[in-house]
Amino acid sequence: MVTDIHIGLGVVVIAINLIAGIWGLFVWKQKFSANKVYAQVLAASQTVIIGQAVLGLLLLSQNLRAAQQLHYVYGLLPVAMIIFAYSARGKENGRNILIFSIAALLSMGLATRALMVSGILG
Repeated sequence: MVTDIHIGLGVVVIAINLIAGIWGLFVWKQKFSANKVYAQVLAASQTVIIGQAVLGLLLLSQNLRAAQQLHYVYGLLPVAMIIFAYSARGKENGRNILIFSIAALLSMGLATRALMVSGILG
């Protein structure tokens, strides 16, 4: 059951971080305005990353292991991306949006790799 949720949430992590990253780049380029919906999508993208990491740790505590050890690196690096993005914030809003957009896109890529090395794709 938890494994299925972990897999499903992994797909959500990939999708929502792709949306947050691309949307953020458009906001940074001033093609769109930074509104409350964008802020909520960005917050949700970070929240699902944390939730996914917690579920992964829960699976480890139940002695359920990924097929490759590299899955843990790819699975925990998005959490590090969130920490980095918050630590790199400054006073300039445009720069912050760019940092969070890049962090979301990198997190999406890392989550994709985590899924690829998890062993569930074959």
